[in-house]
Amino acid sequence: MLRIGAFTLDEGEVEKRKAYLQMTPADERRLGELRALLRPHTRVVIDRFYEYLLSHEHTRRILSEPGVVERLKGLQTRYFDELTSGTYDLAYCENRLRVGQTHHRIGLSPEWYLGAYVKYLHIVSDVLSREFGREYERYFQTTVSLTKVIYLDMGIALDAYHFSAQADLATKNEELRRLQEVRRQLTDMIVHDLQNPLAGILAFLQGFRGRAGLTEFETRCLEEALVRCEDLSRMISNVLQVSRAEAGLLQTYIEEVNLSELARRAVAVWRPIAERERRTLEFEAPEAVRLRTDASLVDRMLQNLLRNALRHTPEGTGIRVQVSSGAEVDAGEGGGGSGGGGRVRVEDDGPGIPTDVQPLLFRAYGGAALRDAGVRVDSGLGLAFCRVAAEVLGGSVRVESDGKRGSAFTVSLPSGAGQ
Repeated sequence: MLRIGAFTLDEGEVEKRKAYLQMTPADERRLGELRALLRPHTRVVIDRFYEYLLSHEHTRRILSEPGVVERLKGLQTRYFDELTSGTYDLAYCENRLRVGQTHHRIGLSPEWYLGAYVKYLHIVSDVLSREFGREYERYFQTTVSLTKVIYLDMGIALDAYHFSAQADLATKNEELRRLQEVRRQLTDMIVHDLQNPLAGILAFLQGFRGRAGLTEFETRCLEEALVRCEDLSRMISNVLQVSRAEAGLLQTYIEEVNLSELARRAVAVWRPIAERERRTLEFEAPEAVRLRTDASLVDRMLQNLLRNALRHTPEGTGIRVQVSSGAEVDAGEGGGGSGGGGRVRVEDDGPGIPTDVQPLLFRAYGGAALRDAGVRVDSGLGLAFCRVAAEVLGGSVRVESDGKRGSAFTVSLPSGAGQ
């Protein structure tokens, strides 16, 4: 018994295949009688077969190494002898399966393999035609028997291709999973190690805030350093959370929250920065949009979206943040006002995002492709974090942009995440 992945070749499988091909003891006997007849023609058959293989670029490239053709001719001679052995049992079929595995490993594609078999059958049939002369009935019966055994070989070889490819893919997937886990662990270690020195730097910088004697220039530099440290802190947190979410380890604390109040606080954090950078930051929300969700994750999504908007809008332009309940949004979009949930829309007057690259925005490692397309993107996985956080909370985040001017990011959340 021989096994390749999920495929098992045993005596029962061999008999089933022979029965399906209507391969009878009479066929096996007829083929066994061919051995003595065909042996004197072995060299001619093999030479013609390899002359055909070497006439095609695909197979010629595979056979180009010195000594390969002569070595394979020796193996083909043994196969030609086995083809007329009259015994087509498990051992015979296991050899065919191993040949198929070898062909898969060296890169001989199935279509070329099948084409070679057709040529092989044609060459042998041509020899039989000359040997049998006017014995047409004998020639016909023998050719049919030969075709059956070659079809048996071809079927087994194709299974070898199929299941070998599956086994290769399973091995590669397992290796990829192992590498992803190593990457996650390494990422976690690096970002954890970064947190302590960063916290120390932030503490020192904050200690200088409001200190007497600082010049206006020094104060501006200090504020800018604090903003950059906070950006770095946010980036580290995003990397950690995306890594945990991919591993299914992102934990949530679900409670009743007011989405309007969460968004109002996030805007309050960024408004002084927006004003200092000569941008307007407008806010519109109903008094309360109540949800059961994770306030910390929602706050961090909003912080990321607001920081992104500020980074990508030129001076003198504006950013608008709008909170809506699910009922209001559904009614406004023609959905009939089904109710439930809430949405936060962050809209900016930046340069816009080309439509063909928008799907890459939320991928953890789509930044390289975006930069190649000429789109300015931040490091730190901010939008990737927004995607995984929204999904964990049962919601979504999407982008709208005509690619020319302005972008809008909308976070949609259900009324009862985690229920």
